[in-house]
Amino acid sequence: MKISSHKLNFSYIQEVIRILLFALSKAIVKGQNAEERTLVLYMQDFSSWLAHSYRRGMGEAAICFPILIIALFTSCEKEIEFNTQYENGIAVYAVAIPNDPFSLKISRSFTVNDNPKMIFSNYSAYYKEIDSLYRSQIVIKDATAEILVNNKDRYTLHYNTESPYDYSCDYIPKEGDNIAISVKAPDYKDVYATAKVETPQKIDIVKTEILNKENEYDGSLTYGDPREEFGVDTVMLITMKIKDDPSMHNFYRLRIRGVAEGEEEMLPGYSHEYYNISDLFTSDDIIFMDSQLTKSYAGMKAGMTNVFDDHLFNGQEYTFTVETRKRFGKNPRVIVDLQSISQDLYYFLKSYMLFRISTDDVYTTPVGLYSNIENGWGIFGTLSSDQHVIYY
Repeated sequence: MKISSHKLNFSYIQEVIRILLFALSKAIVKGQNAEERTLVLYMQDFSSWLAHSYRRGMGEAAICFPILIIALFTSCEKEIEFNTQYENGIAVYAVAIPNDPFSLKISRSFTVNDNPKMIFSNYSAYYKEIDSLYRSQIVIKDATAEILVNNKDRYTLHYNTESPYDYSCDYIPKEGDNIAISVKAPDYKDVYATAKVETPQKIDIVKTEILNKENEYDGSLTYGDPREEFGVDTVMLITMKIKDDPSMHNFYRLRIRGVAEGEEEMLPGYSHEYYNISDLFTSDDIIFMDSQLTKSYAGMKAGMTNVFDDHLFNGQEYTFTVETRKRFGKNPRVIVDLQSISQDLYYFLKSYMLFRISTDDVYTTPVGLYSNIENGWGIFGTLSSDQHVIYY
């Protein structure tokens, strides 16, 4: 026999709903939770409302709605214990630069729950105490570090007991060198990494243009807008051209550094000289766009990066323009530094830029830092530069 739903007696519907809600309430009451017991009272009142709704011609809605509620509150739930234990390991940071003595930093890596903590006694002691924290709890002092250059020359690195507490040797990298590093330390797995010192790609300065552009600095640096502390109302537009090597995939970092010299009188008859430096620049060129960088950081506007590769101009000459603000002080100038970096360093810098804008956002998916250290953490990369100095 077929029965039409709208002809069902409302008392029968109410009784069915009461039975379903009663079964659900019994399951919830088992938790003896105050919030859950309150929910049961709401359910009892709700069943009366459903019957009233059905009398007024809302039968279908009154039936469908509790079904959704029941499905929501009776979904399966299973607690899973996470017992995986992560071991602390060795973290290595090293960047080989031609004509600079080679060194690397060796430290411990920490999990979130056992990272070292320090409460600074006062602001003036910050730098002294953070230095002590690194030296006493983070740096590994008894590691054995070696490098093998071009599979023939071996160097042993020695720990420096003074800041910056790194390991160094008398090896000076050269373009084209292949470097393999190995680090061993008691109670840790041995770590390894390799890198090749890149030959710098060339950049030419095509033209420069100096314009008046108000700084509008109001005493507070707002990241992502044109205001800059110690910047004057003058900017320089620099048009330059990269000559990209077609035989390889090239990776770059562009540094545009504004520099000026200043002098400040600390006491009567005593003055202090300093450098006014800024690496901020802007450009609308597509090679500096990165849609993943959704927030500004350190003055660089959101969506902009100074780390890029040659996939848009591989093997070609590529021309672009940047803007940089003149610094306040004597002898103002701009240092244009096109850095040819290793692929591993490129990926590390890309991940770090994403990581640094996500650390304070609890709703952001965690970002893992790229590493090429086998059995450990950190980065071993190379960097070669082609520099030009432009004076105002």
